[in-house]
Amino acid sequence: MSSGVLSLISIILALLVLVVVSGTGFAGGSLFGGEYSDCPFSTRLRDGQISGLSLSRDADREDEVDVSWTAIDPASWGLGPNVYRTSLVVMLDDDSTHTRTLPLGSRKTTFTGVEIDTKVTVQLAIVVETADGDYLISNILEQSINHILTEPAFMTTEWKQGVTPKEKKNVPGGTFYYVGYNEAFGNYKAESGLLTRPQAARLRIGLAHGEEDDRKRNNVDFDTYIIRITDEDGDVVPEGNNVAAMASNYGTKRLVTWCIVADLSVNTDKFANVRINDGGTVTGSMYATPPQFVNDDNEPLLLKKVNMDKVEEKGVSTAVVFEEKKLIEEHFEDGPEGFHTAADTFLYAMPPDAHRDFPIDVLANGKAYTITAWAVNDGNKVISPIASLKVRPTDVEYGEAISSIQDYVSSEEVIGGENPNVKGFTVTTFTVIR
Repeated sequence: MSSGVLSLISIILALLVLVVVSGTGFAGGSLFGGEYSDCPFSTRLRDGQISGLSLSRDADREDEVDVSWTAIDPASWGLGPNVYRTSLVVMLDDDSTHTRTLPLGSRKTTFTGVEIDTKVTVQLAIVVETADGDYLISNILEQSINHILTEPAFMTTEWKQGVTPKEKKNVPGGTFYYVGYNEAFGNYKAESGLLTRPQAARLRIGLAHGEEDDRKRNNVDFDTYIIRITDEDGDVVPEGNNVAAMASNYGTKRLVTWCIVADLSVNTDKFANVRINDGGTVTGSMYATPPQFVNDDNEPLLLKKVNMDKVEEKGVSTAVVFEEKKLIEEHFEDGPEGFHTAADTFLYAMPPDAHRDFPIDVLANGKAYTITAWAVNDGNKVISPIASLKVRPTDVEYGEAISSIQDYVSSEEVIGGENPNVKGFTVTTFTVIR
């Protein structure tokens, strides 16, 4: 009888004092095929030596998977001298197989270079090494993590013109970034006197879903998006330290930019609601665009138009600020035949699917910030790649030069209502840095 067979018999005899579990084959889909054999005579350790297998992906290390588990003291497993031949084997499958062989006292490991956009399955088992091969002496623990949603987007390219179904047209070439103040992602704020929705003025960051529909998101237990804001030094902004977004409920309301007379369904120029710095090539936001984006007075299309009439009364000027980027309710029924309203020519972008509101001053003037976001499931596991947006706000403070604002949110809740006694009015240019 060979020494290898004697060795194997000694291991089996040592294990016979343990509970015998029926069944000799591997479970379907087991990664422990090929070089690993099921223990002869179906001799297995009791359940509970290892348990609680858990997987996670950190947003800072999206190509890594952290694996952890719990275990009781290996000295109580009854392995005797075979403890020196016994290991924990962890296998990860991401369309290819990665294997780690670890000491019995291990409680965690990290796999690197893991595929990002695929389902990852990890299995863990106790393995004893013999001269005749490696044998499983425990049940196989298994956990999977789905990383198969596409990343969310901080913007939309879906622009339309007109509000009635028959009149509505797609407008190509536009990008609307979901970064700005309050529900309409405006580019202006005030210290006091300016009514807003929500009532407490906020910086709002919005997100659009990726390519999947609701059914696919439900299939992977999608819960929400997590948002993180870091400053130029790479430090996390306290208010933006891995905070959850909420589902947006804009209903049929749309983000309006202006009432356009021209038909933009054949537009060939690119435009956006923010200033864009693309590798040093700067494109102004819509208020600095060519004349095709004009109102009926042939004035440039502004995200915020400030008309100031200086008056000498108490040294304070007044201004009327027409908020072109507001919300409208999309109509689903046509009016009388031949009837058209100004709303029929609104140029608007679709609202976000999720958003998070932050303190109005969370982004400092003139500083660049990186905003990242990713999807998590109801177990708080990362299930999408990470979306990233770098933005720098630049403020122009009007101080006491503006004290009266005509805006779509007012005390009378009417379009163009007046907000008197505005103080500390500021217009912000948001620059997206690509």
